Amino acid sequence: MAESNSRSNGLLERVGNIFPEMLKSMKLGNEFKRRMVIYNWQEIVGRDIAAHAKPVKLEFKRLFIRTTHPAWAEQLKYMEYQLKAKINKYAGEKLVQELVFTNLQPPQVQAVAHVESKKPDVGRELQKIRLSQQELAELHRDCSHVANKDLAASFEKLGQNFLRLRKYRQQIGWQLCQQENCQSQCPPGEKYCQSCQRKLRQARELRLQKLLYDMPWCKYGDIIQEENCTEQEFKAIRSNLIQRLAARVSYGDTTSVDAITLVMLYRSIPPEQLNEQVIQKTLYALRYDLRYVPGMTGKKDKQPKEKEK
Repeated sequence: MAESNSRSNGLLERVGNIFPEMLKSMKLGNEFKRRMVIYNWQEIVGRDIAAHAKPVKLEFKRLFIRTTHPAWAEQLKYMEYQLKAKINKYAGEKLVQELVFTNLQPPQVQAVAHVESKKPDVGRELQKIRLSQQELAELHRDCSHVANKDLAASFEKLGQNFLRLRKYRQQIGWQLCQQENCQSQCPPGEKYCQSCQRKLRQARELRLQKLLYDMPWCKYGDIIQEENCTEQEFKAIRSNLIQRLAARVSYGDTTSVDAITLVMLYRSIPPEQLNEQVIQKTLYALRYDLRYVPGMTGKKDKQPKEKEK
């Protein structure tokens, strides 16, 4: 009963419930790689591109890049496949799936910097949080099962800090994530923690991909009636699906299911409007629009590519 009441108050939790979330928060590998990509941007893409394109943030495998001019954004869109390959090779994994370009400057930079300068010292605030004797005893009992005493003491100290952090967040308005069986906290105004947001986003993207694959001629106005999403999300999923289908279509293929689906998706036209001329004309245009996608370019594409250089 005591444990049930403590759970409802958000104060006391067994280490068995706390440690999975605590350890999950310690997995800094991906965050480190994201920071390294932004820090070593010039080394990855080269001095010329770095002078006109700066990475802003990397989240949900999308790298947002601010360019000095819209023309640079358009130019880099043609190089998206090559840029992603360089970034992912540097990171040692598929860290980036999509590049999002913008020439807009981040708004209210000075205002944000001023607000950030007034942020409270979280470390000092955590030191003010006091844990009850019951919480300390519960934490000590669960950590005492660790055979190595030094490791047990480290876990106990880490658990204390984690409990203080949860209490501090609760004091400033954080609440439990509304996703079922999730014990994480999320900031005021948010319904789900970052982990659950990512999972929900991925699930929505899978549903959008299925809808577009089943009805490739659909436009945003049609999709929004079936799945709640932003127009930017729709365009990103559609663009990604076009590239994936294009990579599976061999040069000269105009009859396969993938080729016909690709035409309907790219042109947003239903099956009854398809004919041999439309299919051939669309696939021919796609060979140059997607010149960096493997599969869509055959040997005959090499010569126009060299002329452009």
